[in-house]
Amino acid sequence: MAICAMYYIENHKIEVVSTLLGKEKILLNGKTVSEKNANIGTSHKFTIGKNEYRIAQRDKNYRRKGSIFEIRKNGMPVSLVNIRPKTSTQLLVLVVIMGLAFGFTLGILFYNLFWPAMEV
Repeated sequence: MAICAMYYIENHKIEVVSTLLGKEKILLNGKTVSEKNANIGTSHKFTIGKNEYRIAQRDKNYRRKGSIFEIRKNGMPVSLVNIRPKTSTQLLVLVVIMGLAFGFTLGILFYNLFWPAMEV
């Protein structure tokens, strides 16, 4: 299961998850509250206390660019920030570059410590 989006509403963790079988699940504090086929325009409804929430996919290309969902509380739009990062490619590239730079620097240091340059 891949987490598409994560929100916090009234101290409750809401996760939008897509499965390998093409289903989209809404998890409320880790428990499934809605499960439907992942199609454009599919909306999920669930309640927290006396409030009814609806989550629907807003961006057609969410699998490539990150997840954009519209959330409504009792029919009124709610502005929430998806705290799930859209992509980790940039972080991966940064870690690889930093690792290579650190390894190169450490290699030069060890080379100079264990095999000092000999003067002729």
